[in-house]
Amino acid sequence: MRSRASKFWIALEWAASLLVAAVFLLASVPKILNPAAFASAVYQMDVLPGLLVNPVAIYLPWIEFIAACTLVFLPPARRAALALLGLLLATFTFVLLANFLRGTAMSCGCFGGTFLEALFPPWTAPLRNLLLLGLVCIALEAIRRRE
Repeated sequence: MRSRASKFWIALEWAASLLVAAVFLLASVPKILNPAAFASAVYQMDVLPGLLVNPVAIYLPWIEFIAACTLVFLPPARRAALALLGLLLATFTFVLLANFLRGTAMSCGCFGGTFLEALFPPWTAPLRNLLLLGLVCIALEAIRRRE
């Protein structure tokens, strides 16, 4: 029989993982459906050589989608998916902050140009990413504690 503490960590792991998965699913599907729009957003960020823009715009949303699905449907691989999404979030946050410091604050294309991007001004994207990164850390800690 599981202890109360163990049940707490399992519930916390699931809750944090499901929230992170939901955000990445909402973000990845529009980019998968319209890679040209996402490629334009990646190009405007001016952080990649032009040769890499299209491959990133095509493959990155699929990586996000598969990692998000892994969080929900493949719990034994959850730690790896969380680590991957955490690395992506840290990278995205760095890119956003670099653009803000250069004075080029713009929509990141994170949600593929959907209404979700219009809800929040561009300066909130790094804050959102840090919140998501916190959830990733909570889920990873919950996995560590329950093992």
